[in-house]
Amino acid sequence: MDLKSILNTFPSKYFVYCFAYGSGVFQQAGRTDRAMVDLIFVVNNTYDFHRNNLIVNPDHYSALRWLGASVISSIQTSFGANVYFNTHVRVGDLKFKYGVIDVNDFCQDLQSWCTLYIAGRLHKPVLTLHDVGLSDLVMCNLKSAVHAALLQLPDKFSEQDLYTTISGLSYRGDFRMIIGEDKNKVANIVQPQMEQFRMLYTPVFTLMSDRLLFINSFVEQDKSVESKFYHLQRLPKNVKNFLLRSYNKKCDNENSVLQGLAKQDDVGKIVSNSIYRIVFFSSLVQSIKGIPTAGLLKSVVYSYNKLNKMVKSMFL
Repeated sequence: MDLKSILNTFPSKYFVYCFAYGSGVFQQAGRTDRAMVDLIFVVNNTYDFHRNNLIVNPDHYSALRWLGASVISSIQTSFGANVYFNTHVRVGDLKFKYGVIDVNDFCQDLQSWCTLYIAGRLHKPVLTLHDVGLSDLVMCNLKSAVHAALLQLPDKFSEQDLYTTISGLSYRGDFRMIIGEDKNKVANIVQPQMEQFRMLYTPVFTLMSDRLLFINSFVEQDKSVESKFYHLQRLPKNVKNFLLRSYNKKCDNENSVLQGLAKQDDVGKIVSNSIYRIVFFSSLVQSIKGIPTAGLLKSVVYSYNKLNKMVKSMFL
C-alpha cells in the first residue's frame, strides 16, 4: 500500500508535516524481516485531530480512548517528548505505528532541541509524505546537527564517521539504547544509506565550504579556537543552556562561556554530555508514557521484539 494513501485514512486536514522513517522505510544492515513502518504526523490542532480520529479510527487507541480526546491530547502535550503514539496499527497489508505531535512542539524541538526526540529522527534520511511550509525549519535542524557533530570529531575523519556521529546524537543517552535496542543500530542505519545521507547533507556542507574540505571519502575541518567558537554559537538554544548551567554557573554572558569552552580540548565531550542529558530524560519519560498509550498487551509485544533484537545484536 502506498504510504501517502495512508494519510487519507486519517483526519488529514489537520496535517502540517508528515514523514515516514526507520527500517520499515529504509534499508538497515542486518535486517531481513519486514519491519513495522514508523510515521510521524505533525498537526495544527492536537485536540481536534484526536477528537476526529477517535471517530474514524477508534481501534487505533488503547483503553485511553474511553477518556476522550481531551485527556489524550493532554497526555500527548504534557509528558516526555510531546508525542502520542498508536502502535501495531493495520491498514490493508501495512503494519505501522504513528506518532502525533502538535506543530508548535515540533517547531520548538527542531529549533531548540528541547527533547531531540523528533529533531533527532530528522537528522537521518526520512520519506516526506506531506509538507506545508516547514522545509526551512527542517534544514535548520540539519545545520545544527552538523555543528554539534563537528565539535565532537577530530580535524580529519571519514565521511561515514561524520554521518555516524550525526545519527548518534539522538541515540546517545536514549533510555531505549540501554535496554531494548539493537546495539549496532547507528552503524546499521548509516552503512546502507551513505548516498541518502550525502544527498541530505550536501546543501549544508555547501554553506560550510570554508570550514570543510572533502577529499575522496575523507573530510578535513578547521579545529581552531575560532572555528570551535563558531560551531558553539550555532548550537540549538537548549544545548547552550545546558552548557551555561553546567560549566559556568557564575557567568551570565553566553559568549564569554562559549569562548572559554572553545579553548578546552575536551569541548566535544562536554557538548556530547549536554546532549546526553537532554535525550535521557525525554526518552525515559516517553518510554514510560508508551505503556498506557499503546496498551499493556501491545507494550509487552513491542518490548519483547525490541529486547529480542538487542540480544541478537550482542552476539553478532
